Amino acid sequence: MLVYFIADYLRNPELQMRASEDPAAVLAEYGITLDIQQALRRHDHAAILKTAHDELTALLTPPHDDDHVNLGWGPIDIVVTSVSPSMAKVNTPTRLTILGRSLPPTGNARLSFRNELSNERVDGTILSITTGPYAQSTLLGEVTLPLIGQWKVSVASVDHPAGAGEWNGDINVTAG
Repeated sequence: MLVYFIADYLRNPELQMRASEDPAAVLAEYGITLDIQQALRRHDHAAILKTAHDELTALLTPPHDDDHVNLGWGPIDIVVTSVSPSMAKVNTPTRLTILGRSLPPTGNARLSFRNELSNERVDGTILSITTGPYAQSTLLGEVTLPLIGQWKVSVASVDHPAGAGEWNGDINVTAG
C-alpha cells in the first residue's frame, strides 16, 4: 500500500537508500501498482493524494456501521511469530532470532522467558531490532536459561509490559 510505503520512507534512511537505487523493486514490495509507480515518477500529486486518501479511507472504515475504528492510539499490538532455535542447553548462552510484527525499538523493548513448570522468569539481552515494511520486525538476542524444560518467549514494550507478544511455541532446554 502506498500509505505504508510513505510512512516507512519518511522515517527509514535505509529504505530511502534502497528506493533511490531500485525504486521499482521497493515499490513492488509494498504492492504499489504500476499506475501509481508511474504517478510517483511523474510527481502527479493529484493521483498520489487520491490513492493515499482511498487507502486511508479503506483502512479507517469499519466493516460494519456498529464497529469502531482503533487508530492505534495507545499500546501497540506486539506479535511474536517465530523463535529460532527452538532448542537450547541449560546454563549455556543461546543466540536467538525472533520474528514478529510491531516489535518496539531496541532501547524500549524487553525480552523475557518464563519456565512453564516453575514459572521462573529470566530476561534476555536484546542485541538489535530491525523493522521492515508492514512493521515486520526481527529481534536478535541472547539468553542463558537456568532450568531444563519448556520456556515461553515474550517481547514487550518497557512502557507497556502488559501488551507483550508471546510466542505460541516453546524453547526446549535440555541438559548440557
